[in-house]
Amino acid sequence: MEKIMLFKDKTDCCGCGACMNICAKQAISMREDEYGFLYPVINETLCIRCGACKKVCGYQNVEESNTPLETFVGVTKKTDVMQSASGGIFASIATSVIEENGIVYGCSMELIDGVLSPIHIGVDNLVDLKKLQGSKYVQSFIGNSYSQVKQHLNSQRIVLFSGTPCQIAGLKAYLNKDYDNLLLIDIICHGVPNAKLFKDYIYSLEKKLKAKITEFNFRDKTYGWGYTGKAIYKTANGKVKEKLIYTGESSYCQLFLKSEICRESCYVCKYANSHRTGDVTIGDYWGVEKEHPVLLSSNGGSYDEKKGISCLIVNTEQGRRFIDRYASDMQLSVSKFECAARKNGQLKAPIRRSEKRYNLLELYREKGYDAVEMWFKKDKGFKLILIKIKNRLPYKMKIKSMLGR
Repeated sequence: MEKIMLFKDKTDCCGCGACMNICAKQAISMREDEYGFLYPVINETLCIRCGACKKVCGYQNVEESNTPLETFVGVTKKTDVMQSASGGIFASIATSVIEENGIVYGCSMELIDGVLSPIHIGVDNLVDLKKLQGSKYVQSFIGNSYSQVKQHLNSQRIVLFSGTPCQIAGLKAYLNKDYDNLLLIDIICHGVPNAKLFKDYIYSLEKKLKAKITEFNFRDKTYGWGYTGKAIYKTANGKVKEKLIYTGESSYCQLFLKSEICRESCYVCKYANSHRTGDVTIGDYWGVEKEHPVLLSSNGGSYDEKKGISCLIVNTEQGRRFIDRYASDMQLSVSKFECAARKNGQLKAPIRRSEKRYNLLELYREKGYDAVEMWFKKDKGFKLILIKIKNRLPYKMKIKSMLGR
């Protein structure tokens, strides 16, 4: 029998890990390419050519047909919205699932051998749920979470699985059947850089701080809803400190937002449209001030835009049942998919490939992240100085500047 070819081109693989999870012989592992992106590799000695890995690839074989049933503006009433990146809808639903003895899967930044690593984990208590809250702008390692989910489902436990649309599609293809006790939540995804590049970025920060970073939050709300991040680090004498990471000054954040370091498949993503993979789609409701101005507290409404507001899209009847079940824990106002998509571009089309991507990744491959950092500073030039000055304005002046945008 011929060897199995899992994909012909890198654009044909989203790195979801479904093929690795389905392999009964554990013949497939996820390995880094020259830039750090994970792709499945078959151990030919173990492979029995059963073809299960080819069949389970939802990215290549399955076309999504779901269309939005309902769209909402939303914030949590059950949890602390300041601990979430936007309006806390995920935290609210996840808390309710755990209170019903369910389990919640999502991306966590785990310290593994002293290095922050984005991996998918399952949690069944409210203390650990905090690990899954907040945005992570990096692709997580799925590991064997798909097979774990199947075990929980077969034991009749409620499972909430959250992730990027391609990760949700991978789980659906792996399970190959519907479950009444499964809720799938996909995020409005801007594309994903890889974990190796992210770790090297963290290491570059550690060298500047001369300390070890133990936590990294991409979306801190010290200055309100937005993109400012925060690093928690431990100094040589054991003191725990924190540093705000201003998006405009961060090479990694800027390269991510400009789509210059994302995975090949992200630029042709088949899920960046209204045909969602999840029962429910969540994300920031960017542009809510124009789509629903009367809802905002600044106009006499009940939604505080400084604390964050979520977009909630219900895609399936399964999603509708769960949202109806937990609706009392959320503040929801009716919207339209077209309104939510206006400032959430990945509800309409994939990100655009930057012309700088190849050269940047080659620079990273050849000379490491420090070279990328130097390129970023040179590319920004005098603008970076102006950004730093603005970011260090007194708090009240900063708030006035933000609200005046």
